[in-house]
Amino acid sequence: MKERLLRESKILQAVHRLSQKREKEVYLVGGTIRDLLLERPWGRDFDFVTSGEVSNLAKDLATEAGGQAFSLNDSFGTWRVVLKRGKSKIDVDFSPMQGINILEDLQQRDFTVNSMGMNLEEIFHQETPSLIDPLGGLSDLRKKVLRANSEDSLVQDPLRMLRAFRFSATLRLKIKEETLEMIQRNKKHILRSAWERIRSEFFTGLSGTQAGRFFRGLHQSGLLEEIFPEIKGWEGLDQGNHHDFSLLEHSFRTVEAGEFIFRHFRNFYPSYGEFLEQYFSEIVEEAISRKALFKFVAFFHDSGKPGTRSLNPEGPIVRFLDHDQQGQKINIIVAQRMKLSRKSVRIISELTRQHMRILSLSKTEEVTPRAMYRFFRDLGKVGIDAVFLALADSLGSRKILLGWPWVQELPGDLKRVKDVAEELLRYYYEEFSVKPARPFLDGREIMEALGLPQGEKVGTLLARLREAEITGMVRTKEEALEFLKNPKKS
Repeated sequence: MKERLLRESKILQAVHRLSQKREKEVYLVGGTIRDLLLERPWGRDFDFVTSGEVSNLAKDLATEAGGQAFSLNDSFGTWRVVLKRGKSKIDVDFSPMQGINILEDLQQRDFTVNSMGMNLEEIFHQETPSLIDPLGGLSDLRKKVLRANSEDSLVQDPLRMLRAFRFSATLRLKIKEETLEMIQRNKKHILRSAWERIRSEFFTGLSGTQAGRFFRGLHQSGLLEEIFPEIKGWEGLDQGNHHDFSLLEHSFRTVEAGEFIFRHFRNFYPSYGEFLEQYFSEIVEEAISRKALFKFVAFFHDSGKPGTRSLNPEGPIVRFLDHDQQGQKINIIVAQRMKLSRKSVRIISELTRQHMRILSLSKTEEVTPRAMYRFFRDLGKVGIDAVFLALADSLGSRKILLGWPWVQELPGDLKRVKDVAEELLRYYYEEFSVKPARPFLDGREIMEALGLPQGEKVGTLLARLREAEITGMVRTKEEALEFLKNPKKS
């Protein structure tokens, strides 16, 4: 154990000092110890346990460290302190001991790897503090397995079943067979959890680098269908000649293709890699990044296919007419059920509705400046997400090995989608997002030139003129006047 790192933590120092003043015996438990043992990044979340009421200790820390303290769970008496550090934050949780001592408390937790603790007094006053490990969590970490403390612990808080797959994916731990069986037996209990908690846990699972594994694990256990009954029938749904996989497998692979692209932004797009990494790291709503929301849409982008599947009367060709519109309706319902914000719902809705647009552009001989302008005019910044959704969708439709360096020759239709995606990115960063020059004509000049009163028509003409300027159809003030006077052009 890296005791020195613990002793250097400002949070641990402050909690230890405050606990001494109040003469409380405090234990550091859970994720901090687990992550230190795994040599993973730590220091953003702390969990402390002490006997009796914990609110005063939480308030003391908030006052000293300049944070905010509030009750997190009235039933268990848990308090949280949120400390802002620049753009990031640190969560410090204080919980009253469950049981007569720390051993009983740890045994009531979720998984063995999270059921280890250390006495704060020993951390600061013993050279080698004892690791309290009643259920063999250290041994399980070394074996790289995830084991539930008990079936009762999963039933008491069903969200722990969802959390198992998040830990399995992010910590690269294999869920023990008996734990999987417990989850499968109790999967229907998951909907006892509040949707706000399900949303938080689910998107935390998508925020890592193993969202594909997360989705697959949830499906294997049956939890995915309990949370999202919309996926019933996906597993065996044939998508026709343009797809090598069923709808469900395609959805998994689209998520995995998206993650592959995210890992290699700077390899694929060296000129824009840094911008793209920053863009997809943006927080759309609390604890949900644009990258996590993208993976959600990547999985559900074809949700409208089961209800629109048909065969072409002229031959045995599978069709999914208007599946983007049907999927938009389904995904709005799913997003609202998960209590996502209006902004997140809007992004999900737009991406689902527009996810075929780049495929349509790729079938044209040339993607014109006007077409590219209208694409980003309609979608704005979300057009960037749409570009990568189209690329991930295409890569996830065929038996393609995703690896870097990129050595595989793409089929012609997929290569065309990739080329169009790159051209759209170039256009966005080099032309569309560049601050435009002052328009050749303003609203007053248009009214004078055409003898129009102030109103909606002037605004419409301004928008059309702006598009003509940006796409190069109009290059001078004289050409702008001619453009507006010619109804066929404007």
